[in-house]
Amino acid sequence: MNKICITSKLINVLLQFQTMMLKQGKLKTCLDNLHYGWVVVLAAAAIRVLVYGISYTSGVVYVVILENFKTGAAETSWISSLVTAMTFLITPLAGVLVNKFGWRVVTFCGGLLTCAGLLLSSLSTNLVLLYLFYGVITGAGCGLAYMSGSVAVPKYFQHRKIQNLAVGVASAGGGVGAFIFPPVLRFLENEYGWKGMFMMMGGLSLNMCVFGLLYRPLPNTDENGNPTKKKGRHASSHVPEPNDWTFLKSLVFHFVSMNNFLFAFGSSIIYGHLAAYAQFHLEISKNDAAFLYSVIGISITIAKISQGLIADFHKVHPIFKAINQYIIFYLIGGLSTLLLLVDTGYGGLVVYSILFGASMAANGGSLIPAILMEMFGQNKLSLPYAVVIAKMSIGQILGAPVAGWMYENIKNYHYPFILASASMTASAIIMVYPRRYLMSPHEDRNTVEMDIKPG
Repeated sequence: MNKICITSKLINVLLQFQTMMLKQGKLKTCLDNLHYGWVVVLAAAAIRVLVYGISYTSGVVYVVILENFKTGAAETSWISSLVTAMTFLITPLAGVLVNKFGWRVVTFCGGLLTCAGLLLSSLSTNLVLLYLFYGVITGAGCGLAYMSGSVAVPKYFQHRKIQNLAVGVASAGGGVGAFIFPPVLRFLENEYGWKGMFMMMGGLSLNMCVFGLLYRPLPNTDENGNPTKKKGRHASSHVPEPNDWTFLKSLVFHFVSMNNFLFAFGSSIIYGHLAAYAQFHLEISKNDAAFLYSVIGISITIAKISQGLIADFHKVHPIFKAINQYIIFYLIGGLSTLLLLVDTGYGGLVVYSILFGASMAANGGSLIPAILMEMFGQNKLSLPYAVVIAKMSIGQILGAPVAGWMYENIKNYHYPFILASASMTASAIIMVYPRRYLMSPHEDRNTVEMDIKPG
């Protein structure tokens, strides 16, 4: 009883303090002093835990579908490609929707759509329905939720020295999701069957809606981050970014887009087939094969935070620029894939998973936004970023099915892995041209314009 009384008195004191602060108009100032941006970072990280946990564990789902539907490798590979690809293919539309309706609305709708796709997946009776419900609808919902956080966090830390670190911490949630979900999915499938697995995932995905509501709108600011007065219903909302598509005339931008297509093509081969290769060819147990994705997730988490932290030192020395890390880690992903051609046992697969995860961190962390903001400015991120990851999604659609087709005809995973290695290595090499542009003095930069005329 004494504890209850003390707690009650404490609550009353806090309520009286809140009332007093509201009367004095100081509560908002106190909240702002706590810097709400970090709440947005944590919300974006939590949403990425769910997005990556659903879409980037498709290699585990691929094996589950193979076992339960008794289908071929090539046709089942579309399952693992579609959900990841749709997550990013929808981002140009998501970018336009974010500019029009704001982060909260788009994230909330993304969570509902993801839940609907997963619940409908549990009712599927054939692969075609899984393509639609799990691949297209679930992936589209994940993409809407993903895009909102990708824009909100850089906006909250605009013109701050720790912007890249904040983006890195938020994106590290994807690594946590990739670490946590593979054994969870295996547990759910073992306990409740594949239908129960999809239903449980659908329930979890609704948490995207909850975390999305934490994206508090920002006041209007100008290009330099100074507050501006604006009348009307948008006066207290985020500043809409202009739907400016002129960046498509930049040759440097198209190099970045092709880079992401090539890397996604190669990495989707690994994500789609690593578990099957370990389980069916190296005769590693289901749980140990699924754990490789958890190792990738751990590596992604650590690398994303580290890459963002290092990129924030770019003013100390140009070597720390995002573009330099970007090329190095993409090369690591491409060259380390050659390890899969050698029988190094389970330990070798773990080492490879660590290296591959570090490479994947550069693909989905703070480095791409940092590069694009350096090219086009702080207030023009959403559309260039959306187009880049949409191009990435095309590579993700094609990679795993092509590898599945190669395997069915050759009955050997070495050739798909060679293709993956070549694609990821080439993606790093073509970034030499954008690097030369970004490393040059600012006044000497002359973005090459392509002669694109409306037809």
